[in-house]
Amino acid sequence: MPMVSVIIPLYNGAAYIERSIRSVLNQTFQEFEIIVVDDGSTDDGPQRVATFNLPSIRLVRQPNGGVSTARNTGIREARYGLVAFLDADDEWMPDHLETIIRLYHTFPQCGVFGTSYYFLREGEKPRLPIIPERFHFTGEDGVLDNYYELASGTDFPMQTSAYAVRKEIIQSIGGFPVGIPSGEDILTLARLQAVCEFAYCRKPTSIYYLTTGSNKSHRPILKDDPLDNMFNEIYRKASQKPGIRLFLSSWHKRRMSGAILAHKYGLGMREFWKAFCILPFQKKLYTSLLVTLFASMTGMSLYEINKRLKQPGSKETD
Repeated sequence: MPMVSVIIPLYNGAAYIERSIRSVLNQTFQEFEIIVVDDGSTDDGPQRVATFNLPSIRLVRQPNGGVSTARNTGIREARYGLVAFLDADDEWMPDHLETIIRLYHTFPQCGVFGTSYYFLREGEKPRLPIIPERFHFTGEDGVLDNYYELASGTDFPMQTSAYAVRKEIIQSIGGFPVGIPSGEDILTLARLQAVCEFAYCRKPTSIYYLTTGSNKSHRPILKDDPLDNMFNEIYRKASQKPGIRLFLSSWHKRRMSGAILAHKYGLGMREFWKAFCILPFQKKLYTSLLVTLFASMTGMSLYEINKRLKQPGSKETD
């Protein structure tokens, strides 16, 4: 039976760190250690971690270096060969690790073991991610061999708080990328898919919180994004993987929407052209452009527009 190293990066998360730790302690699978990496917090979050006073919890302190640096520190500190990630403001359902271990035993050829999840926005009910129903397996569990295709929709099939990875595999890609303003979570999963297979459970076993002021929903839009070259490198390495062109085009589509919403229309049109050149007949590229332009002109959020446009049997757009 494998042991799991659970890595929780912490930066000024005093308001919710106890909730996330308790969700690990309440797991039905109990063979784990918890590594909380304090990334230079200025609140009393680290002190709240220390009050648990349990041998299974280690608090590692470092100067502020960003979430990727904190996760990489946790990977180096991990004692076990399977590492799972949990953001300090997210939480797991009680059977999350049990599900991960079931996938680990059922699909030993895989390197990543993940599940679906819930979004939870303040004042609203939890919702499932919106992804295409194009799974290549039937039933609840299977190999997610078309991750790039599924990750090209409105939401991603899994997120950082919803998967575990073999330690040697994530170390082989250099861990999480350091020195980029955002998108490290998207890039890391894309890089992992280029080098290993994903086992997946369609049942949601974690909660991804979208709190007011959270940087999860606010990604800076740069004219020259360092992630562009990284995604192009993934494309070259994983050119044989299903959906890779769609995934790369969707990356530029997302940048297009972010630029337009930031009123950087020139940059938005440049990103539209990049997405068009990669995959010109992607219908969602054009619907996303129209919806984003409408949002920019009216001041409505894409989330609110999608809610209003959604009719029974229809799908949301990015």
